[in-house]
Amino acid sequence: MRPKRRADFLARILNSIGYFRGKTRLANLLGRLTCFRSAIGTFPLPDGETAVVDLGDRIQRLMWAAAYEPQVTRCLTALLRPGDTFVDVGAHIGFFSLIASSLVGPTGHVYAFEADYALFQRLQLNAASYPWLVTHWNAVWNKSGPVEFSNPMEPGESGWGKVSAVRNEGHIASVDAISLDEWHESAGFPKVRIIKIDAEGSEPFILEGMHSLIAKTRPLIVVELNDQLLREGGHSKHGVTKSIIDNQYRIFGMNSEGLEQFSDFDNSVWSEILCVPSDRFEEVKAILQRLRINS
Repeated sequence: MRPKRRADFLARILNSIGYFRGKTRLANLLGRLTCFRSAIGTFPLPDGETAVVDLGDRIQRLMWAAAYEPQVTRCLTALLRPGDTFVDVGAHIGFFSLIASSLVGPTGHVYAFEADYALFQRLQLNAASYPWLVTHWNAVWNKSGPVEFSNPMEPGESGWGKVSAVRNEGHIASVDAISLDEWHESAGFPKVRIIKIDAEGSEPFILEGMHSLIAKTRPLIVVELNDQLLREGGHSKHGVTKSIIDNQYRIFGMNSEGLEQFSDFDNSVWSEILCVPSDRFEEVKAILQRLRINS
C-alpha cells in the first residue's frame, strides 16, 4: 500500500461542505484555476486515503470537488457496509470504486470494469491503495468476446466512450467484453451487495448478461439511463425499467434532493435510478428513509 498523501487544500474544503446548488459551476471554475498551477489534483476519500485526478478534464474536476453525481455517492455511503462486495461497471478513474473500497474495508471486495484504456490506467494507479479493489480492463456486455469500443476523444471530456453497437463515433479500438454472469462464476459467486452501471447506452445488454447473478444474489442496482443512447442502441428507458421490474425490483429515481418512487416510465426526468429487490426492501427501508423517499 502506498504512503498516504494529503488532498489538495481546495479539494478538502469542497469535499467537507457537501453538495449545494451551483457547486458544479464553482468546481469547474476552481479546478480550471488550480490546473494552471498543477494539472494533477488529489481529493480525500472517507477513510483518509486520496485519489488522483487530471484537473484538465471536466469530469475529473467535478470528482475532485465532490460535485460529480452526489446522489450516487450519498446512496453508496448509506448502503455499503464493511465486508460488502461492490461491482462498478463503467468505473472511469475509479471515483465510486474508491469510495466503495474505503467503505467496505479490507474484509470487503470491489470489482471495477473500465473499457477505456487511458482511464483504466488512472484507475489502476488509484486502486494501489486498496488490495481488495480488483480492476478489469473490459467492456461489460451480454456475452464474452471482442467488441468495438468507440471513443470520441474530446479534449477535456473523458468518459464518453461506448460500445460501437450503441453509437459509432471517433476512435475505434477492440476490447475484450465479458458478461457479469460469466465474471460472477469465474470469481466464485461472491454475494454482491450493490452493482453500479454507467455504460453510455450499453445498460440493456449488461442487464441481459446478468440474469443468473441477479437470481443468485439479489443485489441492489444503481443504473444510469440516457434515453438518447438507449434508443440509438435499439432500446429505451421504458424497456430497461420494465425489465428490471419484471425481475421483482422496486425502482426509485435519484437526485441530490433524495429518492422518489419511480412510476412514469415514459416521461420520467430521472437520469439515475436505484433498483431494490422487492424481497429485500424491508431490509433497507430504514436506510432509504434516511435518504428521503418522496412518494
